[in-house]
Amino acid sequence: MTKLTLYGYYKSSCTTRLRIALAVKKIEYNTVFIDFFNKEHRGAAYAAINPNQSLPTLAVEEEEGSSTPVHITQSVAALEYLEEAFPNSTPLLPKNPADRALVRSLVEVIVADLQPRQAAQTLEKLGNDFGANTDQKIKWAYDWCVKELTAYEKLVTAAGPPGKFSVGDQLTLADVCLIPQIQNAVERWGVVLEKEVPALAKIYDNLKSLPEVQGAHWSQQPDAPKDA
Repeated sequence: MTKLTLYGYYKSSCTTRLRIALAVKKIEYNTVFIDFFNKEHRGAAYAAINPNQSLPTLAVEEEEGSSTPVHITQSVAALEYLEEAFPNSTPLLPKNPADRALVRSLVEVIVADLQPRQAAQTLEKLGNDFGANTDQKIKWAYDWCVKELTAYEKLVTAAGPPGKFSVGDQLTLADVCLIPQIQNAVERWGVVLEKEVPALAKIYDNLKSLPEVQGAHWSQQPDAPKDA
């Protein structure tokens, strides 16, 4: 029996991707909380399982206690693993190859083009190396969010009005990656979706009504501060 352990942090958008996917697929897993705020992810113990010191890490044990766990250290690789290892659970990739390609393109807009540019380490670097103040960091993150979410929206609407979600009416990996990034854009950087990306605003309204999305929100996690 496969045992999964998710190493994550309540406010990590990349960790949230995994929380949503695991909930949608109804896959049981254990959680190890890594205190990102106090830089636990940069300690020797965590670096031993994830040399990049990033969150999350998904540890996979095919038979409990029988072998060294496999550590999947990138969220998209972990999402793809869940698709392949649990074929009977709710699929997050469409059957049609063209739709699958679109989903993967949308995923890359989020994980390659947007998320790294407003990640904590990027903003930290802007401050430490280039003297950016808080307002400048916020503007940097805001501008990148608007630019890449606009690109995402254009891909979603290229063939006409979108369905309930990013690619038709089926929840996909694109949505799983989009959700926490929109939460960041709105809650941290002040992006007004209805103004900047109205089609995505409607899609997000549909997504945030899902119980799996609500339960995966950072505020609902056991390691979130009680007054958050």
